[in-house]
Amino acid sequence: MSKNKISGFVTYCENELGKETWIPLFRNLDSDDKTVDGSQYSCLSPIVGREVYMDSYGWDLSYGSGCPSIITCGDDVSYEEHTSEFLPLVYVRDFIGRNKKCNELLQELVLYLRLYNDTKNSKYVIDDDNGKEIEVIRYSKKEIVIRASFLKAFMAAKQMNLLLFFESTFHFNENFDNEEIIKKDSIRYDKYSNDSYVKGYKNFTRVVGKKLIECLGLTEQNASPVSLEEDYEEFIIKGDEHDSKSHSCDPSILADYFGGNPDSPYYLTQVFFSKDVLQRYFNASTEYEVSDSMIYKIGYWQLRIDNNSKDHVCVFLGDLGKDLPHSEQKYWKCFNIGAEDKKMSKTYFERSMLGQWSNPESPDLIFKSVFERFQNEWFEKFGWYLFLPLTDSDKHCFNTLHCLTKNEQSEFDSQVLSLVKITIDSINVKGIKVVMPSDETKSMKLFSAFIKTKEIDFDAARFLGGLQGVRSSGVAHRRGKTYEKTINRLEIDDNDLITAFDKILEQMTELINSLTKILE
Repeated sequence: MSKNKISGFVTYCENELGKETWIPLFRNLDSDDKTVDGSQYSCLSPIVGREVYMDSYGWDLSYGSGCPSIITCGDDVSYEEHTSEFLPLVYVRDFIGRNKKCNELLQELVLYLRLYNDTKNSKYVIDDDNGKEIEVIRYSKKEIVIRASFLKAFMAAKQMNLLLFFESTFHFNENFDNEEIIKKDSIRYDKYSNDSYVKGYKNFTRVVGKKLIECLGLTEQNASPVSLEEDYEEFIIKGDEHDSKSHSCDPSILADYFGGNPDSPYYLTQVFFSKDVLQRYFNASTEYEVSDSMIYKIGYWQLRIDNNSKDHVCVFLGDLGKDLPHSEQKYWKCFNIGAEDKKMSKTYFERSMLGQWSNPESPDLIFKSVFERFQNEWFEKFGWYLFLPLTDSDKHCFNTLHCLTKNEQSEFDSQVLSLVKITIDSINVKGIKVVMPSDETKSMKLFSAFIKTKEIDFDAARFLGGLQGVRSSGVAHRRGKTYEKTINRLEIDDNDLITAFDKILEQMTELINSLTKILE
């Protein structure tokens, strides 16, 4: 059994060590039953002189060595950042019993790779260009391992090789093997046996040595842990989904208006997508923000879009390649639809092509623009808000309010809830009662009475009562006859919820526009 363990360890060191996805920088190999004790360690080594340090099997850097120090030689005193030509990747710090022994990573490695220490989960991480977390280093008391691609990038940047040290002692009662010294091109180790120093065992065999992993040449590509070569998806630029012509969104190969790439489609070629491409972003409001003509991946990227058309979203071909990471391009491609019989909205054409100021066309964007402007102007004139600002935990209701992307009841329900929370639930009862004292406790009745005194020609009671009824009888509770009466009152067609919610937004916008007369 012990010979199998020894043989397995030797095979691992020769064939697998340094070739894994996760390379060990430090590892404790002690077994609980005392049959094995040993460890693995690592350092970076100079390129020059490899013939010398690979001529012996001994470790060139021991635990705890290589730290900064003052060097004295006679009267000469100097400071050395590293007291060895071999650079430790893990510093083993021993405080001689006063504090617990600990391991610390070389900070130059951490800083170069721009890693964040997630202490809660014992790992170092970095986000890719689309915000997806990449686990780079895992650590525990027993081991520290690093993702190979990141370590090799650091080696290339430093122009230093990697030495992986290993030492493992196997205790047993059988007869031991003869001494064996192995020397190959990139590995050097010694295997020898003697009397065991562990109680209960007669003999041991120790395997000790090192393995060399050479660094790549210093190029921008080699020194980067992620590929610098961009991948680009193809999108439909002509025809429909079944009979179409597609082209890459790589901006460097697209035609511009200065004579570049004349045989290619223009950078500003229009690409169209179904509106439900936006659902991903509406459903993650802490991560994304969708505004009029723009999507933001907060902290990472932003994409100009035409979201003012009723039936589709339009994006310029070049923007897809310039602004979206490849992983996000693949998501958008799933919603790519034909370009036949489609065009960008008047708003987006005026903004992007003519450089003109243009009001939004989509009912959701119109309402949000009108509502924000009204709120600011009301507060500026009266010093209080007619609709209370949403709390931080509710701001997503306004940020993600949108026209329906599909004729889905669930989406209709969620948008009705958001609109009611923004408006009806936010009526400033205290503010109204200051300027119009009343014993009325119900916010909608108080609001309706208030705007009547201002001679506002809008049946707020009917509209807001109907909207509240949809929320109460159909969204917040089980549906029944009351809900049927309510949707009939608002002329809502269950088979065309997209149009129904558009009309609700348009009526709410009409109400807000009516209230601006008070400001005048």
